[in-house]
Amino acid sequence: MKPTVSPSVETVTDDVVGFLSHLKKSGEAHILGVAAGLDLSFSQLRALFVLADCHDELAVHELAARLGSSMATAGRAVQALSRAGMVTRREDEQDRRVKRVRLAEHGRVLVAGFVHAHREAVRECVESLSDHEREQLSKALAPILARGDNESSAIGC
Repeated sequence: MKPTVSPSVETVTDDVVGFLSHLKKSGEAHILGVAAGLDLSFSQLRALFVLADCHDELAVHELAARLGSSMATAGRAVQALSRAGMVTRREDEQDRRVKRVRLAEHGRVLVAGFVHAHREAVRECVESLSDHEREQLSKALAPILARGDNESSAIGC
């Protein structure tokens, strides 16, 4: 019996990137369908997703930091999203110069549509697998998912 050699980190990295690329391509139709007709910039979309991940309001400067953008870019995104009814903004009670922002219901619905479209693309991919392939995929993902969010960001996976 020939000993098995574990694949290299580079080989597995290439495999995971290929898999994610496949999911991205198969999901583009779903996601673009949700985005069709929206007059949103990339900065505005990114701001929506950052705000969707926040439980609390963010100051515009905090949003800019999370986006890796300037205050001016974040401010313009917030202004446009506010006009579209996707975010709410208000003055901070302690410092009226600071504007606090949170996702409005309309923004939540939009983000939920993107998440649903992405999930549908993944579901279609998983549905195309055999029972055995689904079982193998599930077993391969289990230890990664068991680490939780905190540990995974610390180790890069």
